[in-house]
Amino acid sequence: MLARRLVIVSVALVLGTLSARAQQGVEYDACMDKAEGVSTKMLDCGKAAIEQWDTRLNTAYQALLAKSKGEAHAQLQTEQRAWLKHHLSETHRLAADPNNGSVAFLDSQAFELKDITDRTLLLEKRANASR
Repeated sequence: MLARRLVIVSVALVLGTLSARAQQGVEYDACMDKAEGVSTKMLDCGKAAIEQWDTRLNTAYQALLAKSKGEAHAQLQTEQRAWLKHHLSETHRLAADPNNGSVAFLDSQAFELKDITDRTLLLEKRANASR
């Protein structure tokens, strides 16, 4: 009986995460369609999406951090710092690509959005699993 409840709760959490991701994807896609290929408007769409995911990322990270103790706490902090270092480094590298012109900013932002989305979903999954 307990195992069945855990499966039901896990499925609900996964579906809730997918639903939130799909909803934000719909909002982002609609914004990008409305931008009609104008790069500054496209960058605004990405910025808004990144801000939403960043809020979720911070919430998930803080929840995990609050639940962790001792070595697990220190390991989570080390892991997050390493992810952030790579995230910022790659974002800046892509934005500064001299061979990509103004598209470099769009490439950088696309990486940033995907990377922050993936990290957020991973942390949310871990936070939900530890409940």
